[in-house]
Amino acid sequence: MQDYKEIRQRFLAGESQRHIAKTLGISRNTVAKYCDGSALPWERKTPERVSPVIKDDVTAFIRACLQEDEEPGFKKQKHTAKRIYDRLVEERGFTGGESTIRRKVREIRAGLPQVFIPLQFDPGEAIQIDWGEAEIYNSGRKERVNLFCARLCFSCRPVVLAYHRQDEESFCDAIVRTFNIIGGVTNRIIFDNGRVAVKKGFGSHATMQNSYASLSAHHVRPISA
Repeated sequence: MQDYKEIRQRFLAGESQRHIAKTLGISRNTVAKYCDGSALPWERKTPERVSPVIKDDVTAFIRACLQEDEEPGFKKQKHTAKRIYDRLVEERGFTGGESTIRRKVREIRAGLPQVFIPLQFDPGEAIQIDWGEAEIYNSGRKERVNLFCARLCFSCRPVVLAYHRQDEESFCDAIVRTFNIIGGVTNRIIFDNGRVAVKKGFGSHATMQNSYASLSAHHVRPISA
């Protein structure tokens, strides 16, 4: 799923299929199949590919390289995934593939804590969403409904939609309807209570529900230069 999302982002940003395949370590046939969004990985019936297992000492080495880059006064060359792979081969005798290390570096970087809280937002950067409740009269009968509340972080434009249930299906439907109403897709979605979108974990360590992961992978925006 992550490879599909990154292929889409890079292609929409104008990157060539050849360069995407080379930098991600993925075959050009796979890139060509996913770049325009016509093929969806979650519709495949083939067994899910199991990523190669990386030993703890290799993971520790990668973490040490990334932490070294964050040390104050560190002026040496920053560690790219390629440089970490080269060091593993030269210093640790690593015999695995470069694409395996690239995936592990992306995974570790995604889990690093953020050190800033943005107070200002650019247009289209983010939208905040949450759920609420309200009592309404439907055909003269009083009932309680769930309100999906969204607000663009830059313009503060609100979108409020009512649903009978606060479930995963309603959540994904509301996001798509919100995108249609505002006429575009934001870079980020910010929400506090994510039980309908997240299986487990919190923040950068969260594991998304399958339907929300599919929605996120398909409704991507190009990576800013």
